[in-house]
Amino acid sequence: MSGNKLMKKNLIFFLARFGRGGAGNSVFRLCNSLNKKKYNIFIICMNHCAYEKEFLKAGIKVKIINSSRAFFAIFFLRKIISKITANNDQNYLISNINYTNLLCSIFIKKKKNLKFIAIERTPFKELEIYFSFIDRIKKTLMRLLIRYFYKKFDLIICNSKYLGQYLKKKYAISSKTLFPPSISIIKNTNKKNIKKNFKNSKVKIITVCRLSKEKNIYEIIKAISEIKKRISFYIIGIGSEKKEIAKFIKSQNLESKVKLIGYKKNPFNYLLKADLYINSSYFEGFPNSVVEAAHIGLPIIASQSHGGINEILLKGKGGTIYRDSNELKKSIEKFIDDPKIFLKKSIIAKKNSSHFNLKNHVARFEKILIGI
Repeated sequence: MSGNKLMKKNLIFFLARFGRGGAGNSVFRLCNSLNKKKYNIFIICMNHCAYEKEFLKAGIKVKIINSSRAFFAIFFLRKIISKITANNDQNYLISNINYTNLLCSIFIKKKKNLKFIAIERTPFKELEIYFSFIDRIKKTLMRLLIRYFYKKFDLIICNSKYLGQYLKKKYAISSKTLFPPSISIIKNTNKKNIKKNFKNSKVKIITVCRLSKEKNIYEIIKAISEIKKRISFYIIGIGSEKKEIAKFIKSQNLESKVKLIGYKKNPFNYLLKADLYINSSYFEGFPNSVVEAAHIGLPIIASQSHGGINEILLKGKGGTIYRDSNELKKSIEKFIDDPKIFLKKSIIAKKNSSHFNLKNHVARFEKILIGI
């Protein structure tokens, strides 16, 4: 028994697509910061891990499953988990994002020495927003499966209080809240030369996100096309919608106003040069880029995206939250005409952003782990 007490815990993180986006970044920061004397950390993902070199350097094991579909990958995952857990009494499978959480709860067999933890990073409201008929069928099925199979988890972690409340209300399932480590290091960074008016200058608007349908970048572009002011809009990110977004920019004759910048590992230099940050997602769990914008004091306009946006912007006290395209257009125009109220809100958001830091995240995670 004394040997078991000294044995390190095995933490097995499964994230099917491990890119440098919000989920990948959060898992990387957490794993890199955990005490390696207390934990053996394993990363399992499909095809490619964007942080593989950094993980290996930190002594974290990376297992790559070559599979085009998460459904097929789950059977390889079972074998990997079986090997990792064979000689250890304290093992934790930590799956991320709803579809992989479901697959793990359905196909991974529970054992006495294996705890199941699910991390929810996107709003459950996502499953009620459809982009096609097939998408509707898939999401309807997922809602039914969540109601039944999520009860198999020993613990569910939601990355905002809103998500946890929605899970409780909609599915009668309890959870813990763990805010993402949006800010790795708290910096005394302030925007310089914040403009009090734009009568004789161009407004620089920015967004940082994955270029996918749910991010709804078209809404910002459309709003800008209807505003007869001097505007530059910078889009930082890559994704499957890049070509379609480029076509839409061209169709609106906005090539001179709207620029697709691509992926940037450190977007802070771009944020510091901007005047306004906009997040336009249909749904968003906990947008790290909004926290980063708030952290440097950048005024923010964000959609009501059914996740942690109200916790970041304090229900509108720290930024402007809009509900439709008309409100977005009016909010941008108000900012250009009189940015003072937006600047006052940015001070509040900046102060609040310090809560969402890596140190708090790691401490909270370890406390949650001890409690299950």
